[in-house]
Amino acid sequence: MKDAVAVVLKKGDKYLLIRRAKHGTAEDYWCPITGAVEHGETQAQAVVREAAEELGIRVRPIKKVWQCPTDDGDYVLHWWHACLVNDRIVVAPNEVKEYRWLTFEDMQRLEKMFDADRVFFKSIAQDLPDS
Repeated sequence: MKDAVAVVLKKGDKYLLIRRAKHGTAEDYWCPITGAVEHGETQAQAVVREAAEELGIRVRPIKKVWQCPTDDGDYVLHWWHACLVNDRIVVAPNEVKEYRWLTFEDMQRLEKMFDADRVFFKSIAQDLPDS
């Protein structure tokens, strides 16, 4: 399996999620900023790059907090808690349809969300400090 990262940004009881724009089975799914780790890149470097590519934001990786396989089994998803350095969001429309700061309760009303994401935000994310 290949490696990918998920960028976890938290403000109070809300988390930054995007609605994916990429065509295919994952289109319109709500999830944190995610993406594959490129050859020669560390997971922390992938966190910084993916946040910049998808939302134009600068983040500082804090630490890896979890890992799981993706729903399709193609990747090991490494979940990284990160700190928002610059929150001036500029959406990359080929990557992201929209973004929102959502509580776990808000997430329960989303139609399209990956099972692993629901598990993470229910069981692990709530213990993370604000970023």
